[in-house]
Amino acid sequence: MTRRVVGADGCPSGWVAVALEAGAVADVEVVTRLDEVLTRRPAAVAVDMPIGLVDGARDADRAARRLLPGRASSVFAAPPRCVVDAARRGELPDHAAATALAERTTGSGLSMQAWRLVPKMVAVDDLAASGQAMLEVHPEVAFAVLVGESLPRKRTWAGITTRRAVLAGVGLDLPDRFPGDEEAAPDDVVDAAVCAWVADGAAAGQLLLSIPERTEQLDHGRPIVITARPAPPVVPGPRRGREA
Repeated sequence: MTRRVVGADGCPSGWVAVALEAGAVADVEVVTRLDEVLTRRPAAVAVDMPIGLVDGARDADRAARRLLPGRASSVFAAPPRCVVDAARRGELPDHAAATALAERTTGSGLSMQAWRLVPKMVAVDDLAASGQAMLEVHPEVAFAVLVGESLPRKRTWAGITTRRAVLAGVGLDLPDRFPGDEEAAPDDVVDAAVCAWVADGAAAGQLLLSIPERTEQLDHGRPIVITARPAPPVVPGPRRGREA
């Protein structure tokens, strides 16, 4: 059976999903619900969304920031567990209520960026609670680990072209058009693709990087870590003999 994996990133109309088969891009699509990408039973799923929450700062976020000198702000603080649980119950009508709850529980408020992602975090958290195996990937960290340095900002032309070139270098050629492409921002697509690349490494049994390497923070019985995939080893070419 062909190894199929999926990487997903949130977008305004739902999720951008990049599926790989045997390590190559098989399809790209925009779906409304994250569980839609599970219908074909992929061997591994990776998402650009926090998986595992605590009522306070996550070790994974702190460790990820240390890997992005000058870009640490791209790793935003995940909402506390209390906010996601209250949102699931319909108890938070707006950002003000969410940040007030966060402040009462943790001493820190909630950014508007994090608040806008809470509905998707509820969906991810529900899947994790159901036992669905997923990897949390932070695309900026994943690209930095892959190439050895931070890339240009992803919403710039240089950022998009560089990321597409990096992905092509590991065999991921993204299509120019795909179903729902007008609903997806370019950075969402490349982020989903690098998530898929990490998922493919997991499905192939390759050694992945856990960020942090060790943590006592658990959620749904699993360590709360961000996963990245090191660059493939460079295979030296054949040595030429000395010419006569």
